[in-house]
Amino acid sequence: MSAEKINDISAGGYFSIPGGLGFPVTTKIFTPEKFTEEQKMAVETAKKFIEKDVLPKLAAIDEQKGDYGVTVGLLKKVADMGFLGTDVAEEYGGSGLDFATAMCVSEVFGAGGSWAVSWAAHSGIGTHPILFFGTEAQKKKYLPKLVSGEWTGAFGATEPEAGSDLYGAKTKATLSPDGKSYILNGNKTFISNSGFANLFVILAKVDGDPKKSACFIVEKGAPGFTVGKEESKMGISGSSTCPLNLVDVQVPAENLLGEIGKGIHIIFNTLNIGRLKLGAMTTGSGKHVINDAVKYAVERKQFGIPVAQFGMIKEKLANMVVGAWMTESAVYRTAGMVEEKFKATDFKDFAQTLDALREYEIECAILKVAGSEMFWYVADENVQVHGGYGYTKDYLAERYLRDARINRIFEGTNEINRLTAILNMLERAGKGKLPLAKAGAALAAQLEEGSAEELPDEKLAAQAELVNGMKKMFFVAGGRVLEKFPVREKIVAQQEILRRLSDMLILMYLAESGLLRAKEHGGEIQEAIVKLYVQNAAMETEKLAKEVLAYLEEGDMLKSYLGRLKRLARPLANNLVDPVSLQRKIADKLIETKKYFL
Repeated sequence: MSAEKINDISAGGYFSIPGGLGFPVTTKIFTPEKFTEEQKMAVETAKKFIEKDVLPKLAAIDEQKGDYGVTVGLLKKVADMGFLGTDVAEEYGGSGLDFATAMCVSEVFGAGGSWAVSWAAHSGIGTHPILFFGTEAQKKKYLPKLVSGEWTGAFGATEPEAGSDLYGAKTKATLSPDGKSYILNGNKTFISNSGFANLFVILAKVDGDPKKSACFIVEKGAPGFTVGKEESKMGISGSSTCPLNLVDVQVPAENLLGEIGKGIHIIFNTLNIGRLKLGAMTTGSGKHVINDAVKYAVERKQFGIPVAQFGMIKEKLANMVVGAWMTESAVYRTAGMVEEKFKATDFKDFAQTLDALREYEIECAILKVAGSEMFWYVADENVQVHGGYGYTKDYLAERYLRDARINRIFEGTNEINRLTAILNMLERAGKGKLPLAKAGAALAAQLEEGSAEELPDEKLAAQAELVNGMKKMFFVAGGRVLEKFPVREKIVAQQEILRRLSDMLILMYLAESGLLRAKEHGGEIQEAIVKLYVQNAAMETEKLAKEVLAYLEEGDMLKSYLGRLKRLARPLANNLVDPVSLQRKIADKLIETKKYFL
């Protein structure tokens, strides 16, 4: 085989999706097994806080009416522990820890229900715009108040007619005649923490010009700035969500954040980090709910035996563990890459900051989708494990389900994040940053040769071959989409096809992340998890690729492409694993330990 061959995953390949789309991909990734002692200490401290201070108060948090004293009190308490400014430099009052440690804390705090939403909104999108893009004066003025818990932060971008489409935002900023302030007018909606926040980062358009988007730091109490009534929500009832009204609000000119014309970029790229942290938080939530599910399944008896011994309950428990572990693998793989990028970035330089936050936009979108949908699956199955009791408020299962639903909506809906991931991928390919055409040509030659190579004698070799086959299926389907729709506007109109390609990306990224982790650190259970996930992911990828090609082609051309997919799917047919036995093995270990054990 020529040097152009698409390499086996163990050696790296053309298509890995790590960040910045660098090639080839290293087989060494950051995983929870590599946590430093400092990171382990942060995890344990965060766990104790959640278990002692938050979980016993979940009902009280959800029943808050108006003053949010319980939430604010807990925010101030966690500030004393350094967890409102985990990744904020010490010179601004923060803990000065690395990004990976902040991700560890995010995962643990994900189990905190409504309180976790308030914490994330404050320490993430309420603080990060100033941390990343603020002037030195702005950082010194506001960050110490935010990380100490003296003030709470919020982030005002969404408007009644501009949710996913922030380019359609209408809030207007006009420079005063004396040049000393900007006058803001507009409305914001669905703003987390708004009922008790002291500081808001507001997106507006200078002079109403779409090319002059800008962000402004607005303090509570500014004349003309008012907060509307609380929304009555399905879940996360203890978090504050209100509209904002701005009528001739004067904001000092020095409170302009970043540059005029870059406001939308500040918002979107800050959201990248928020999406990644949401992936970590939903992973932590998923593990927490797994604990609830197995505890109930072990204690609840039907027909004289614990329901945990029923095969279909074991299947549910095993699938929960598979989803959480694979998502966690991708979350920390990405956290490690972001950490390396941050270390090489001068955050005093606006362009470098934007570049660093944008580098892993694809992975952040993938993990927002994967994490939120994994958590929803786990929460939904937990209700099913509980049976009728899961539908009552006497058990936490119904609360977990209600709280889980919002994760597929905020930080950009999952539909928007799917489009973000695949359109960025295809755009980079179109600009030559991703050698998709080169890889496609190599693949065509490889398929023509038609020879099958013997698998290497190493752990999970068959799964590595399956992941490699998934990538090749993406080359076939994605490459054909680019040929059919070379202009972005035409591709954007094919949302159903883009959704399928995006789902292929998600499946590949998680499959590869879990595989790489298990090859380096995995035991018998981890290998069982990877075998289950990769087999299901490969089957689903083949199905998605067929659906894309069936839309694009017909007749003999379709038959030709389906023939290629059949050859690519050969490793799947030749390496089928027994899912029932693997699921039982995972479930039995979970039942034995009575909690998430990995």
